[in-house]
Amino acid sequence: MSALASADAASQRRQLRAAVAQRLLAKAPAAAAALDWDMLGQAPLWLAMSDAALTQFARQVGAVLCAPALRLWIDARRLAAARAALGETFLQALLAQPDVPAIEPQLSNALRLDTPEQVGALLQAAGAGVLLASLPPGLLQAAAAALMAPAAALAMPASTAQALVSRARQLAATRSEG
Repeated sequence: MSALASADAASQRRQLRAAVAQRLLAKAPAAAAALDWDMLGQAPLWLAMSDAALTQFARQVGAVLCAPALRLWIDARRLAAARAALGETFLQALLAQPDVPAIEPQLSNALRLDTPEQVGALLQAAGAGVLLASLPPGLLQAAAAALMAPAAALAMPASTAQALVSRARQLAATRSEG
């Protein structure tokens, strides 16, 4: 790595740390006080997102988790609600993905909804749970949980959660390219 690239990478890490610290100080000051710069340096990019961007990303992650159930929907109102929550392009890209086995049967049972009006909130809550599960237990996860309250980490291995987050990021990138 050249000295210029190394300096650029260090600058980006400092900017990420500062953005995460600023966000946590504004939304979860008690949790932010427990973190040091090294912990902030381990924070994922999504912790620095604006409220609106984080809400959208959480919905996308939730949709990746719920994709097997979404593929079964035939109710036009539920599909319209998913389209409104995710955007047409993201939803179509998600539905075009090959089927993968459900993560955990008890997880899919917990993700049921009664009305189409619940779709956005369900996807956001599921995605927030996955995002929190993608972090290692400790102070950073606790700070993120304070930021995303009342969400709680879903019971799944961190590697599974990270794979879901990565898949959502890939679908969102495909969406923005298309």
